[in-house]
Amino acid sequence: MPKTRQEQIQRVLFDFYKNPVARVSLELVFSILAIIFFAIFAIKPTLQTMTELVKEINDKRALDEQLNQKIASLNTAQSQYEKYSSQFYLLDEAIPKTANLVESLKIVEKIASENNLAIQGITISSVPDELVKANANQSKRESLTFNIDLVGDYVNIRQFIEGLMDSRRMMIVDQVNFSMGSNRYQKNLNAIVRINLPYYLNE
Repeated sequence: MPKTRQEQIQRVLFDFYKNPVARVSLELVFSILAIIFFAIFAIKPTLQTMTELVKEINDKRALDEQLNQKIASLNTAQSQYEKYSSQFYLLDEAIPKTANLVESLKIVEKIASENNLAIQGITISSVPDELVKANANQSKRESLTFNIDLVGDYVNIRQFIEGLMDSRRMMIVDQVNFSMGSNRYQKNLNAIVRINLPYYLNE
Protein backbone atom coordinates (compact mmCIF):
# COMPACT_ATOMS: atom_id res chain seq x y z
CA MET A 1 0.00 0.00 0.00
CA PRO A 2 1.61 3.29 -1.05
CA LYS A 3 2.39 5.77 1.74
CA THR A 4 0.91 9.20 1.77
CA ARG A 5 3.13 12.27 1.45
CA GLN A 6 2.52 13.24 5.10
CA GLU A 7 3.62 9.82 6.29
CA GLN A 8 6.74 10.09 4.16
CA ILE A 9 7.62 13.46 5.71
CA GLN A 10 7.06 12.11 9.23
CA ARG A 11 9.29 9.15 8.43
CA VAL A 12 12.07 11.41 7.16
CA LEU A 13 11.88 13.62 10.26
CA PHE A 14 11.89 10.59 12.55
CA ASP A 15 14.99 9.24 10.84
CA PHE A 16 16.63 12.69 11.05
CA TYR A 17 16.04 13.14 14.78
CA LYS A 18 17.36 9.62 15.43
CA ASN A 19 20.66 10.98 14.13
CA PRO A 20 22.94 12.08 17.07
CA VAL A 21 23.96 15.25 15.25
CA ALA A 22 20.34 16.34 14.99
CA ARG A 23 19.76 15.69 18.70
CA VAL A 24 22.82 17.77 19.60
CA SER A 25 21.68 20.59 17.32
CA LEU A 26 18.23 20.62 18.90
CA GLU A 27 19.68 20.69 22.41
CA LEU A 28 21.99 23.51 21.36
CA VAL A 29 19.05 25.54 20.04
CA PHE A 30 17.12 25.03 23.28
CA SER A 31 20.19 26.00 25.30
CA ILE A 32 20.69 29.18 23.29
CA LEU A 33 17.02 30.10 23.64
CA ALA A 34 17.21 29.48 27.40
CA ILE A 35 20.33 31.65 27.68
CA ILE A 36 18.68 34.45 25.70
CA PHE A 37 15.51 34.20 27.80
CA PHE A 38 17.35 34.44 31.13
CA ALA A 39 19.76 37.06 29.78
CA ILE A 40 16.86 39.34 28.89
CA PHE A 41 15.49 39.17 32.44
CA ALA A 42 18.96 39.64 33.89
CA ILE A 43 19.87 42.61 31.66
CA LYS A 44 16.49 44.37 31.81
CA PRO A 45 17.08 46.02 35.25
CA THR A 46 20.53 47.10 34.10
CA LEU A 47 19.09 48.62 30.93
CA GLN A 48 16.45 50.45 32.98
CA THR A 49 19.13 51.77 35.32
CA MET A 50 21.23 52.92 32.38
CA THR A 51 18.23 54.69 30.84
CA GLU A 52 17.50 56.47 34.12
CA LEU A 53 21.14 57.49 34.46
CA VAL A 54 21.21 58.89 30.92
CA LYS A 55 18.02 60.86 31.61
CA GLU A 56 19.43 62.16 34.90
CA ILE A 57 22.65 63.23 33.18
CA ASN A 58 20.70 65.07 30.47
CA ASP A 59 18.53 66.78 33.10
CA LYS A 60 21.60 67.88 35.04
CA ARG A 61 23.20 69.22 31.87
CA ALA A 62 20.07 71.26 31.12
CA LEU A 63 20.02 72.53 34.71
CA ASP A 64 23.70 73.41 34.48
CA GLU A 65 23.06 75.42 31.31
CA GLN A 66 20.20 77.28 33.01
CA LEU A 67 22.42 78.06 36.01
CA ASN A 68 25.17 79.32 33.71
CA GLN A 69 22.66 81.59 31.96
CA LYS A 70 21.42 82.94 35.30
CA ILE A 71 24.99 83.53 36.47
CA ALA A 72 25.73 85.39 33.24
CA SER A 73 22.58 87.50 33.72
CA LEU A 74 23.58 88.28 37.31
CA ASN A 75 27.06 89.29 36.18
CA THR A 76 25.53 91.59 33.56
CA ALA A 77 23.17 93.08 36.14
CA GLN A 78 26.06 93.58 38.55
CA SER A 79 28.13 95.38 35.92
CA GLN A 80 25.15 97.58 34.99
CA TYR A 81 24.54 98.33 38.68
CA GLU A 82 28.16 99.39 39.15
CA LYS A 83 28.02 101.45 35.96
CA TYR A 84 24.97 103.49 37.00
CA SER A 85 25.22 103.37 40.80
CA SER A 86 26.67 106.88 40.87
CA GLN A 87 23.43 108.17 39.31
CA PHE A 88 20.98 106.48 41.68
CA TYR A 89 20.58 109.72 43.61
CA LEU A 90 18.59 111.00 40.61
CA LEU A 91 15.89 108.44 41.43
CA ASP A 92 15.60 109.87 44.94
CA GLU A 93 15.39 113.36 43.49
CA ALA A 94 12.65 112.32 41.05
CA ILE A 95 10.50 110.51 43.63
CA PRO A 96 11.85 111.19 47.13
CA LYS A 97 11.15 109.28 50.33
CA THR A 98 9.17 112.27 51.62
CA ALA A 99 7.00 114.78 49.76
CA ASN A 100 9.70 117.50 50.04
CA LEU A 101 6.93 120.04 49.71
CA VAL A 102 9.02 123.14 50.47
CA GLU A 103 11.74 122.18 48.00
CA SER A 104 9.14 121.34 45.36
CA LEU A 105 7.43 124.72 45.77
CA LYS A 106 10.79 126.45 45.43
CA ILE A 107 11.30 124.66 42.11
CA VAL A 108 7.84 125.77 40.94
CA GLU A 109 8.50 129.38 41.96
CA LYS A 110 11.89 129.36 40.21
CA ILE A 111 10.43 128.04 36.93
CA ALA A 112 7.60 130.59 37.12
CA SER A 113 10.08 133.42 37.69
CA GLU A 114 12.25 132.28 34.77
CA ASN A 115 9.19 132.52 32.51
CA ASN A 116 8.03 135.94 33.79
CA LEU A 117 4.89 134.56 35.42
CA ALA A 118 3.29 135.91 38.57
CA ILE A 119 2.00 133.41 41.11
CA GLN A 120 -1.31 134.63 42.48
CA GLY A 121 -1.82 131.79 44.91
CA ILE A 122 -1.10 128.16 45.84
CA THR A 123 -3.71 125.72 47.09
CA ILE A 124 -2.52 122.45 48.67
CA SER A 125 -4.78 119.45 49.25
CA SER A 126 -3.02 118.43 52.48
CA VAL A 127 0.30 118.89 54.26
CA PRO A 128 2.14 115.56 54.49
CA ASP A 129 4.38 114.40 57.32
CA GLU A 130 7.94 115.36 56.37
CA LEU A 131 9.65 114.06 59.50
CA VAL A 132 9.70 110.33 58.71
CA LYS A 133 11.42 109.07 55.58
CA ALA A 134 9.94 106.07 53.83
CA ASN A 135 11.59 102.70 54.24
CA ALA A 136 12.41 101.16 50.85
CA ASN A 137 11.11 97.74 51.95
CA GLN A 138 7.89 98.99 53.54
CA SER A 139 6.78 101.92 51.41
CA LYS A 140 4.05 102.70 48.94
CA ARG A 141 3.72 105.42 46.34
CA GLU A 142 1.58 108.41 47.23
CA SER A 143 0.80 111.69 45.48
CA LEU A 144 0.39 115.22 46.80
CA THR A 145 -1.85 117.52 44.76
CA PHE A 146 -1.71 121.31 44.69
CA ASN A 147 -2.92 124.09 42.39
CA ILE A 148 -0.86 127.04 41.16
CA ASP A 149 -2.72 130.21 40.11
CA LEU A 150 -0.62 132.02 37.47
CA VAL A 151 -0.88 135.24 35.50
CA GLY A 152 0.99 135.79 32.23
CA ASP A 153 0.83 135.19 28.51
CA TYR A 154 0.14 131.86 26.82
CA VAL A 155 3.68 131.24 25.56
CA ASN A 156 5.21 131.76 29.00
CA ILE A 157 2.61 129.54 30.65
CA ARG A 158 3.33 126.81 28.12
CA GLN A 159 7.09 127.10 28.77
CA PHE A 160 6.37 126.98 32.50
CA ILE A 161 4.51 123.67 32.10
CA GLU A 162 7.32 122.26 29.94
CA GLY A 163 9.81 123.33 32.62
CA LEU A 164 7.82 121.45 35.26
CA MET A 165 7.84 118.28 33.17
CA ASP A 166 11.60 118.60 32.53
CA SER A 167 12.39 119.05 36.22
CA ARG A 168 14.45 116.38 38.00
CA ARG A 169 11.75 116.35 40.65
CA MET A 170 8.90 114.49 39.00
CA MET A 171 5.88 116.75 38.64
CA ILE A 172 2.80 115.51 36.85
CA VAL A 173 0.70 118.28 35.31
CA ASP A 174 -2.79 116.90 35.69
CA GLN A 175 -4.92 119.80 34.48
CA VAL A 176 -4.65 123.39 33.18
CA ASN A 177 -7.60 125.81 33.21
CA PHE A 178 -7.34 129.14 31.39
CA SER A 179 -9.37 132.28 31.91
CA MET A 180 -9.07 135.88 30.77
CA GLY A 181 -8.32 138.52 33.37
CA SER A 182 -7.72 142.23 33.06
CA ASN A 183 -6.22 145.12 34.94
CA ARG A 184 -6.23 148.84 34.34
CA TYR A 185 -3.55 148.67 31.64
CA GLN A 186 -3.73 145.34 29.81
CA LYS A 187 -5.54 142.06 29.58
CA ASN A 188 -3.89 139.06 31.26
CA LEU A 189 -4.25 135.31 30.83
CA ASN A 190 -4.92 133.46 34.06
CA ALA A 191 -4.08 129.77 34.40
CA ILE A 192 -4.73 127.37 37.24
CA VAL A 193 -2.29 124.45 36.95
CA ARG A 194 -2.97 121.29 38.93
CA ILE A 195 0.24 119.45 39.81
CA ASN A 196 0.72 116.01 41.36
CA LEU A 197 3.89 115.33 43.34
CA PRO A 198 4.61 111.59 43.67
CA TYR A 199 6.58 110.44 46.71
CA TYR A 200 7.03 107.36 48.89
CA LEU A 201 5.30 106.85 52.22
CA ASN A 202 5.64 104.10 54.82
CA GLU A 203 2.75 101.65 54.81
